Amino acid sequence: MGAVGLIADYERRAGFAHLKAGDALVLVGDGPGELGASLYLRECLGREDGAPPPVDLALELRTGDLVRALIAEGRATCVHDLADGGLAIAAAEMALASDMGLTLLSCGADAHASLFGEDQARYLVGARDPAPILAAAAAAGVACRLVGHAGGETFAAEGLFSIPLSRLRATHEGWLPRYMEGGAPAA
Repeated sequence: MGAVGLIADYERRAGFAHLKAGDALVLVGDGPGELGASLYLRECLGREDGAPPPVDLALELRTGDLVRALIAEGRATCVHDLADGGLAIAAAEMALASDMGLTLLSCGADAHASLFGEDQARYLVGARDPAPILAAAAAAGVACRLVGHAGGETFAAEGLFSIPLSRLRATHEGWLPRYMEGGAPAA
């Protein structure tokens, strides 16, 4: 599936490569941590089962409108959807693209679901000041919470892991050349 859209002001766009030290990481949207039919199940557990996350089109629209407004107002400096791989993968991609370490806050009782759930209508947003984002989300009726902060030279989740950004980059960028040379992908 593909999509085409029109950006009214190209200077007011938010990719996921503009994270700066001190930026807050805000999760816009919420969910129980849907792992059915997820990349996590397939790649980590070798399973291809479970129903995909349910889609609520009204919530998708409300959340999408909120995120577009945050970008247009200049409140969101980085935005990444959480569709493929969930929070951990979006955060890792944001850290690599920005060349900026980050730390995700405590994931709660079910870290796997929190980090890798592919619930719909969710975005990871980087911002200098999270307060206006939290207020705008509350006004729009969209769940929103602080989930981390940018800075340092590691990709980490409190109490779970801390990976030097250089190692994450080498693993991420080096697997295809190793694979093409007939070697096993390194972890």
